[in-house]
Amino acid sequence: MAERAEPHAVVTREVLVRYLDAWTPVVLRSHRHATYVDAGRGDFAMHALRVFGEFADRLEGHQLDVVVLRESADPLAAVLRELGEPPGLSLRSVEDPGDLKVTGPALAHIDATAGSTLDEAAAWRLVTSLTPGKAREVLLTLPPAGSDQVSDYRTRLRKAGLTAALAVELADDDGQTQLLLFATADNKHLATFKNELWAADELAGIRYRDPRDARHTPVDISLNPQLVPLRAALLDELARRGRCTVADLQQHTLRETIYRPADTVRVLTSAATAGTITREPPKGRMSPRTVVSYRP
Repeated sequence: MAERAEPHAVVTREVLVRYLDAWTPVVLRSHRHATYVDAGRGDFAMHALRVFGEFADRLEGHQLDVVVLRESADPLAAVLRELGEPPGLSLRSVEDPGDLKVTGPALAHIDATAGSTLDEAAAWRLVTSLTPGKAREVLLTLPPAGSDQVSDYRTRLRKAGLTAALAVELADDDGQTQLLLFATADNKHLATFKNELWAADELAGIRYRDPRDARHTPVDISLNPQLVPLRAALLDELARRGRCTVADLQQHTLRETIYRPADTVRVLTSAATAGTITREPPKGRMSPRTVVSYRP
């Protein structure tokens, strides 16, 4: 079972590292104190520390805390020494998630799949305890879930103040899946996370699936992914609205699908060329202000 799960972990870790590389300079530029929490397993925290070490020159006058839950911090101390123990970068372990206190913006990676240190109930309690503060974000790894359950998850995240969320299934070649949930209150951070999601290594044997896609279409990880599920989602949304701007549908893509806003233009351009939709103005580059209408 562990071997089957490894490709999922490889992709999740790479996406997390990529996102941390974007998240870290942003929080260090705008805040004096920030926290990264790892309630996962394996070497996720180690890789996070290495990312933070790359920004040692920006840590002066700041405090970036790395907290591991229910794991000893001793193995990570060697990594911190290897990085030269940059001033402002700290490391600690917390056994009881109920005792966890964080300061400033926080990003928590929480693994609640089988064999992890937290079960699903404990993972959601941790999300609830972390999110009342400003600029809090979570990356959750959960067992497979149906579309209705994923909708419930998104509702829970919204109630916790994390109004912008992404749910994506990671499916391996054997059909084993895990659910990855990223949630934030910042649309820009959601867009950044999606960019890193599609930039991940496509050689890990994992494909993405949108839990809301009734066909469960697997999509290869690529900077230019297959857009068939997005086309169906956008045409359904446009049929519901009848008429709207490209910007409206870009927002729908960002908030309600696994795709990026830029992918919206590719889908709508193709649909307009095929005569599936109409557009105003009828010619020229399709921009966010272009108005599109559904053609039954």
